[in-house]
Amino acid sequence: MNARIDNIIQQFKSKKVLVLGDFMLDVYIDGQCSRLAPEASVPILDVQKQTACLGGAGNVVFNLRKLGARVNYVTILGQDDSAKTAIGLLQDQCLDGLFIHFTSLSPTLTKTRLRMDGQYIYRFDHGKKIVADPQITKAYLADVRRAYQESDAVLIADYNKGSISPAVLKLLIQLKSEDNKVFAVDCKDYERYKALEPTMIKPNYQEARNIVREDAEDDRVQQASRWSRQIWKRSNAQLVALSLDKDGVLLSQEGALLFHYPVEQIATKNVAGAGDTLLAALLLSHLSGASPYEAVSIACTAASIGIRKTETAHCTFPELQFGMLETNDKVLTDLEDVSCVSGTLRAQKRIVFTNGCFDIFHSGHAHYLRQARELGDVLIVGINTDESVRRIKGANRPVNTLADRIEVLKQMQCVDFIVPFGSQEDDTPVPLIEAVRPHIFVKGEDYKDHKLPESELLDKLGTEVRFMPYVPHQSTTKIIERVQQKDMVLLKRIS
Repeated sequence: MNARIDNIIQQFKSKKVLVLGDFMLDVYIDGQCSRLAPEASVPILDVQKQTACLGGAGNVVFNLRKLGARVNYVTILGQDDSAKTAIGLLQDQCLDGLFIHFTSLSPTLTKTRLRMDGQYIYRFDHGKKIVADPQITKAYLADVRRAYQESDAVLIADYNKGSISPAVLKLLIQLKSEDNKVFAVDCKDYERYKALEPTMIKPNYQEARNIVREDAEDDRVQQASRWSRQIWKRSNAQLVALSLDKDGVLLSQEGALLFHYPVEQIATKNVAGAGDTLLAALLLSHLSGASPYEAVSIACTAASIGIRKTETAHCTFPELQFGMLETNDKVLTDLEDVSCVSGTLRAQKRIVFTNGCFDIFHSGHAHYLRQARELGDVLIVGINTDESVRRIKGANRPVNTLADRIEVLKQMQCVDFIVPFGSQEDDTPVPLIEAVRPHIFVKGEDYKDHKLPESELLDKLGTEVRFMPYVPHQSTTKIIERVQQKDMVLLKRIS
């Protein structure tokens, strides 16, 4: 990973953000439909799974925490079962401060989505507005003031559901005048926050059109590129990240368009919460000293990871690190990057690790690597550097340089990642195995009766050791001997 980008992302863990806005509970009901109800001739959805997630401002909290930030959250919930579920989900996030106020005047805002074979077929909502009495509002404002003092920034997620009342907005303007902090705002009406002079806002295309009062055009990028000054005048926002979903992001600063950031096209049926992921990562990047371009690049990477999720979008800290890696077509050269990759993949994939010199690549190598890959989902191959090979094999080896040997391994479809290793102090793969922490470690069966230098570590990690069948006559040493002796005996063919 680029050292500067890595430094920016690492700083996420030290940032503390106060989140304010409308909490929503997102419920997903998944099922199949193959019959009709006899009493009403309507489709029957046979429920297979029901999942509850943090939505609205709750998803902002979730995203900030998953990205490593510390979070204070002040919110209002109803007095119902949805509130009980919400409390449990919020407590699971281990927030620095969780300030919940309960109202009997309105239910907890809940959105329930029905899906059949992953396709949305219906959504029904419970609750339209959060309504609080004066006593609750007073306590809410007191908590906002307290949490503001110990936060680095404020992120407002206003879905026009009532949580950000005029009294709350008035308090925030006052607090900002007393102690100027970074403010990120995501809302339906950005002109409402003009007096707050936000550090950044994130309108989508529809919201931006509402600000400038224009009809939609086919070329959205070209059209939206004309809006920077108008949006700035009506929002007073220093940075405007205009999200065009599949068409990327337009970033402007104080009314001047800086750049258009295109994004990878992703086939997805779920974009719920993607804007929260984008803004959370953008804010943390800004707080961590990223340039505008770096911040948008990191934010778009996080959002692209988030929308691949089956539930409400989010991106974890390891996933973001993995997404920002520069892997050079499978090659990892830094142990921290190796640890990041394996840490991200380990939860859902079985990681297989093997190592060797792979000097003169032959059919035995290919057979061995394919077998190794079949044992799991990801194959990471450690390869000795040229200096390491010379220390192990002698001054006349390797025949092929590290770059050549890596290039051959890169062409193997079964190989997912390649990591050069070896040092004057240690030519074993032990440091690399510590970073990978594989589920399965593979060696050739000719090592079966040998004491492996990595055995103690493998036992400690609980890694399964597998020995692949030895293929007679298939070795780099035998090939070299054959060439040197002009031996015309054919090597054994692998069926």
